[in-house]
Amino acid sequence: MSEDQQSIKAGVREACLCQRTSLGEKERQRKSQLIQQRLMDLPEFQRAQTVMLFLNFRDEVETTAMAEATIAAKKRLVLPRCAAHNVLLPIEVCDLTQDIEPGTYGIREPKLSLGVVEPSEIDLIIVPGSGFDLQGNRLGYGGGYYDRFFMLVNPLIPRIALGFECQVIPQVPVGKYDAKMSMLITENKVYNFKFKS
Repeated sequence: MSEDQQSIKAGVREACLCQRTSLGEKERQRKSQLIQQRLMDLPEFQRAQTVMLFLNFRDEVETTAMAEATIAAKKRLVLPRCAAHNVLLPIEVCDLTQDIEPGTYGIREPKLSLGVVEPSEIDLIIVPGSGFDLQGNRLGYGGGYYDRFFMLVNPLIPRIALGFECQVIPQVPVGKYDAKMSMLITENKVYNFKFKS
């Protein structure tokens, strides 16, 4: 990716994150609950036996309750751990109290001792992002962790991004390795995207 493209992405990312930061704590919690309910009502979530989720960091959509609900529903919960060379390791978690530790960037991550799950076993992937558009494009945080990970999983597995409506922009700047989402869930609605992987 050229320096110009990187610079454009960085500017858009900063603007989207400023929008997200401007949400107050109560508003973020209320909107996060709406997003959680929309996710759990999805047939894709209900059918999935192995769900890869993320634990929220800073002012992302809150996902701790979603993770707990996934375990309570007797599904396998897989959480990402950031490893060397911008690699994302999918690790199964059974207990959000005992199996989690502060990881890269201070993000709550699963302990490495728990063992890595085969990407082919994952039925549903739920991801964060800084910005989104209604063409299914997602702007991450600049590390490329998820885009690399998507190359390892079945392209037919649903990829669902979670974000607030204030993070939706007309057009996300994309590079050739940026993966499209199959859905975006905000507090307002579930956006479905048809894409060719």
